[in-house]
Amino acid sequence: MGLTEKLKDKNSVFTGNFLILIVTWVLMFSTQPIPDTYNSLYFLSLGATPFLLSVMFFIGSLVIAFVQFPGGYLADKHGRRWLIATMSFGMALSYLFFVLAPSWQFIILGMVVQNFCLLYMPALMAMMLDSLEPSKRGTGLNFQSVLMALIALPAPLIAGALVLVNGEYVSPQSNAGMRVAYAIVFVAFLAAAVLRIKLKETLPPNGESSRPQILRAFREYPKVVRESWQVFSKVPRSAYYLFLTTIGINSLVAGCQIYFVVYATDVLGISGAQYALVMALMYLSIALPAVLAGFKMDLGGRKRFLILGYILYIPAMLLFVVADFYLLLLSLSLFGLGNMLRVNSSQVILGDLVPRDLRGKAVGFLQFFLYLAQALTYLLVGFLYAYVAPWLPFVLLAVAAVPFGLLAFLKISEPETKEI
Repeated sequence: MGLTEKLKDKNSVFTGNFLILIVTWVLMFSTQPIPDTYNSLYFLSLGATPFLLSVMFFIGSLVIAFVQFPGGYLADKHGRRWLIATMSFGMALSYLFFVLAPSWQFIILGMVVQNFCLLYMPALMAMMLDSLEPSKRGTGLNFQSVLMALIALPAPLIAGALVLVNGEYVSPQSNAGMRVAYAIVFVAFLAAAVLRIKLKETLPPNGESSRPQILRAFREYPKVVRESWQVFSKVPRSAYYLFLTTIGINSLVAGCQIYFVVYATDVLGISGAQYALVMALMYLSIALPAVLAGFKMDLGGRKRFLILGYILYIPAMLLFVVADFYLLLLSLSLFGLGNMLRVNSSQVILGDLVPRDLRGKAVGFLQFFLYLAQALTYLLVGFLYAYVAPWLPFVLLAVAAVPFGLLAFLKISEPETKEI
């Protein structure tokens, strides 16, 4: 096969993978937000308390952290495809715990199974970055965000139709609707897992078996951690600061998100129906800016959109703590847009900085510390919300966005030559 034919074959593989990933994300992200709209209220109705919500997510986050180093190691040593396809089936099956749960303890079991299967996250992110040309990474990832926002738009409204009684979340009547919502997610994730079998490997052959030895990776955990740590001797210094700022801000964002619906309904007096409408309009409001940001990100640089994401957290959270219905709509729209810009620009810069054969380990390293910090932050946010002042975690996020954004502005530089 000549060079031209090899390049065409390589491009067709990358294009095919990108399309499969997009289709599976459509299946997943069009359905997952349905139960996510009211999931915290569902867990409370199964016997959890506001602080126990943070404990549940703390346990789930620790599991994700634990599997990230092996996940990154396996992605770079044995490839991305097998890991993604196999763990996707596990993800689908984990939702049966949510469907059948008689109490909040069963939700924890579902979270443990689900988050263990997120072993594939480094492989999935690495494959996505592998499948996009450097000059099109911003457009590609923002296109994904636009698509996800648009397909998620009906989800809160469907959730409201399934679970609300006279416009409010009233247990136990609404729990039947939540179980139906999680059953829909189970079917969609199962279909996505079947489609992911068709993915093609993007890691160049390195002499290793194409089937990852998962148990061996856990038995050799110290070696896996050491190899992942050594990635930092091979990447630019900006990667350190990208990891540090991402870990810090992501932890607070995740901690606050589990209390959005609880605070809005219990403290602000927003009805369940109003909250569903706000979430739907939030998805719609970020779609057009995301399209424009994608093109601008590739043409004029990624860093300014990263900084803008940090800035938008500040008014979003300050408005949220005092919001009525209209201010809630504005605040969560600003939050959604800021979060999208920050996450996407971070992923694009990561792809630009880290070589392809190190991306799995780099992502695994980042995700380990991210989810470890996130687990601890869940407990902090839960304690502040339940025992100090419900508004305090959201103000803390607004305040923390300032130093993290400033650190990103001063210390993160885009490379002149982007990694393929």
